Amino acid sequence: MWLIRIFWALCGVFTVDMSHNRFQHAYSALLMATCVYNLANASYVVCKLDHWCVTFSSTLTAVYDRVLSSTAFLSRIAVAYECEPNVSRYRATIRAFEAYSPPSAAELRRHGAFTLTVVAACLAVIVPANAVSVYYLCRHEPDSDASFVVYHVFTCVQNLSMCCVETQFVVQCFKVYTKFRGVNDDLKRLKDENVNRSVYPFMQCPAPSSASRCRGSHRRGRPAAGHSQRPPPPSAVIYDRDFCRARPPSCRPMANAVELLRIKHWLVRQSIDALNSLFGVHMGLSVFCLWLMALFNVYYEMFYDYRSELLVYCWLLQYTLRLLMIILTAHFTTKQALEAKSLISDTNNGIMDSSTKEELQLFMNQICSSSTEFNAYDLFTLNTQVIKSAIAAGATCLVILVQYHSGKNE
Repeated sequence: MWLIRIFWALCGVFTVDMSHNRFQHAYSALLMATCVYNLANASYVVCKLDHWCVTFSSTLTAVYDRVLSSTAFLSRIAVAYECEPNVSRYRATIRAFEAYSPPSAAELRRHGAFTLTVVAACLAVIVPANAVSVYYLCRHEPDSDASFVVYHVFTCVQNLSMCCVETQFVVQCFKVYTKFRGVNDDLKRLKDENVNRSVYPFMQCPAPSSASRCRGSHRRGRPAAGHSQRPPPPSAVIYDRDFCRARPPSCRPMANAVELLRIKHWLVRQSIDALNSLFGVHMGLSVFCLWLMALFNVYYEMFYDYRSELLVYCWLLQYTLRLLMIILTAHFTTKQALEAKSLISDTNNGIMDSSTKEELQLFMNQICSSSTEFNAYDLFTLNTQVIKSAIAAGATCLVILVQYHSGKNE
């Protein structure tokens, strides 16, 4: 976990334990300074080293070489501004949920393994690609000077900063996913217990001696003469459809159990709202930046002999991995949240108790009337439809760029 602690402490907006990162404001100021430097020097560096001005028009060159610096600058401002109140709100909702259902040791291990996998995968594709890029700059570019090296180092810092916040978003999405899955597992058990009780109520009757005591106590209200009163059994006895059934004292009635699950589901939905407020702008800019950088790299590879095809593929792998990581995690978390609707409907169909049906209906209404989706500042929703739209838009743009390139050469 030391890798995660160092990475998030240097570039993240909060630490591993969800506390405020005291270095965040100083790091944000330095990061924005690097963005301003790159914005001022991008056209000169890119044209001189990569010769993109030969392949692209000046307009396309200006779009490409400033997109990373612009998105890193704007997203850091948004995250720094929204950080403190929304991190506190998110942390409060998660702690309130865990007061009802403390995380198990297995859940903590899964969360730690997922966090380590995400951070290690991102660093494994970002650090080598940036290192190779700087290596080619120093080894194969005779005209390069210190300003070029500084430009590339600043680009690596901005790239790592964007990726670090993305990993924090993905990890918290996974935590929300596990909370929703825990609620859904409880709903499934509740539905199965209700089905068994409806079809086989006699399966849950106590032993005959307990049943006899229950019926005798129900008829007479006191023990028979000549018999000493026995202590009550360790489980409370209730009547259910004229069958005497034992339940442990800690067992809640079904309506109370549904109410508890409804509160837990509401708390997790509140955490989604906090994550949207904190990461919404950043995720929108990240998705746009990754899509645009991948698009221009594909076009550049088609019409210009790059110094290393392997390096181009490494950059494309990085963009694809980060884009899929953001969208798929958010999509499956939302899908897990909405799965409760079908479970509530199935449970409600077999319930006869009016108070339980009322709680289930209230549960359903609250899910339908609240948002369980992750969005990029209400501009678009992070789901698999974004991937389809990005592929379609990218193909269209590539066709336009190819036609533009062909017309320019003629």
